[in-house]
Amino acid sequence: MGRKIKYTRKDLKGPDEFISTLGRATLWIRENRSRVLVVVAVLMMAAGGVFGTRAYFRWQEAKANRELWPHLNQAREVLQVPSVADKEKLDRLVEVLTVHVNLHPDTGAAVFARYYLGSIAYLRRDYDQSAAQFRSAITSGKEQGTLMDFLLREGLAQALEARGDAESAQKAYGEAAAYATGELRTQAWMGQARTLAILGRKEEAAGIFRKILVENPDTPLKELIEIKMAHLG
Repeated sequence: MGRKIKYTRKDLKGPDEFISTLGRATLWIRENRSRVLVVVAVLMMAAGGVFGTRAYFRWQEAKANRELWPHLNQAREVLQVPSVADKEKLDRLVEVLTVHVNLHPDTGAAVFARYYLGSIAYLRRDYDQSAAQFRSAITSGKEQGTLMDFLLREGLAQALEARGDAESAQKAYGEAAAYATGELRTQAWMGQARTLAILGRKEEAAGIFRKILVENPDTPLKELIEIKMAHLG
């Protein structure tokens, strides 16, 4: 004969409790059908809202790219040969870029537009406006994960230096260096060392120069760096 299996009260009670709980839940849903349907509808709308918002932002980004990129290309061409950029052409570019940035402020294209607006302002020696545009692009836009992260911070540093704010400039050059490697980082460190020297912080400036030589001993700027270090004493 097979071994008899003994069931305890607890064993027998367990399934009943589960069935009883399920039955109560089912009964509650029936009695509160309208409320349940409202909750389900709200949850579905919330989920739809999340996906709808993402789709909207993608549409906004694509729209901004289509409208802005032709003007960004024009700005790039103008800035590549600034000597031929007449005032009227620059005025038109600034007007168009500003309008599009205001229409699509939170897009990647707007970050590029602000970069060019900052560069045009720098070209015009309007260093306050230049710094404002670069800073706005940094603070309002997400990090691009591209060269633009470096360019914005270097542009800000150059505008601040040209404006005579060496302290803020040296900090901005240091931030730019953190977003670059190789010669671009050397370029940012050179700016930081230069502005530190302007501030009279010679030891810190010399430390930056030494860091450049350690990281990039074959830099074509080696001779210039050695001369600058000698002048620092």
